[in-house]
Amino acid sequence: MKVALLIVGLIVGGAVGWYTAPAPAVDMKIGGVSVEVQKDDGGAELTATGPKGGSLEIGSGKPSLLANRTTRAAIFAAGGGVIGLILGFVVGGRRQSV
Repeated sequence: MKVALLIVGLIVGGAVGWYTAPAPAVDMKIGGVSVEVQKDDGGAELTATGPKGGSLEIGSGKPSLLANRTTRAAIFAAGGGVIGLILGFVVGGRRQSV
């Protein structure tokens, strides 16, 4: 039961983190170059990616750690896993004492 709740917590936490991440303010394609601009309360970041995979990032201000979708999903997945594991111990502890 503990492992099942841990896995469910990881999946749910990761999904919540991924789908609640801030969407880019501007996302456009100019020729073969993809340009994305993200803005949050602490600053802004421009990322340009070329057709061969090279990229250039320019930032101003102090961007939030949670603005990055992948980092946000990992943090939320870890939190969900911890919550799932705690629930697994709570549910498992009640079964053994009855």
